[in-house]
Amino acid sequence: MNKKLFVFTFALLVSINTFFLSQTRPPQGNRVKLYSERLKLNDQQTKVVDSIITASEKEFLLSSTEDRTQRREEMRKIMDKVNKQIESILTPEQDSLFQKMIVERRNRMNSQGQGAHEKPTN
Repeated sequence: MNKKLFVFTFALLVSINTFFLSQTRPPQGNRVKLYSERLKLNDQQTKVVDSIITASEKEFLLSSTEDRTQRREEMRKIMDKVNKQIESILTPEQDSLFQKMIVERRNRMNSQGQGAHEKPTN
């Protein structure tokens, strides 16, 4: 009986954790699709963006600090690095659109109360 209860509890906790993680960030494929559509990326650019986002997702998962301020700073550094990598493959027109997307994302995050006391960095 105790073993069944343990297995059930473990499965429930894993399910809850997976649900909340999926609610906090858009899935990688959706981000790539969003960038591809809004920036009108060609096939090669889309592949590069996909690899950049895949690598960044791994970095996010490896961030293990419990301190919210430190974790937010780590994530900001990762996002700044991702943004620079993506910017490096864009045409000037695409980069202009990308900068607008970055501002929109920061405004959305600030309106949700995340990082409201921080100044955006470029």
